[in-house]
Formats: sequence, C-alpha cells, structure tokens
Amino acid sequence: HRGCRRALDEHLPLRPVIAQAEESSCEVPAGFDPSAIRLTGNVHGEPPFRGVLKHHGWVAEGFKLPEQAERTNPRVVAPAEVEI
Repeated sequence: HRGCRRALDEHLPLRPVIAQAEESSCEVPAGFDPSAIRLTGNVHGEPPFRGVLKHHGWVAEGFKLPEQAERTNPRVVAPAEVEI
C-alpha cells in the first residue's frame, strides 16, 4: 500500500540491521546485540559466528510524528480520505 509506505518512510524511517543480501554469508561479531540479531540453527561456541543471513532485520532510524493541532488524535498517523 503506497500511502502506508509513504507514511512509514516519513515518520518511521527503517534501515536493515545487517546491510547485505539475504542468503549471503555473514559474520556475527563478538559483542553483537542479541535484540538486533537472532541466531538460529546449531548455535554453539563463542562469537564470532559465521552463517547465512536469512533476514536482514529492520531498525528504526528515527521516529517523527507531525505537529498536531490541539484537538487532533495523536494516535492517527495518516487520516482516512473520503471523497464526497
């Protein structure tokens, strides 16, 4: 949905956690953030770990809501449009 994508891009810009192609070989370094990288499969030993990137993940680069008028519902990201 293009409108939803535009709203997300404007208010919640996302970028990949690991900026490389899915299904490519990658290395997870020591000290990695386990909330940002989930290890699956036969995990044993100590990092660095080598594996195949199954999903590059998403992290928000920021969060910006538009300025709201006093009587505006702050939970609405983009209003519905009705043509009359």
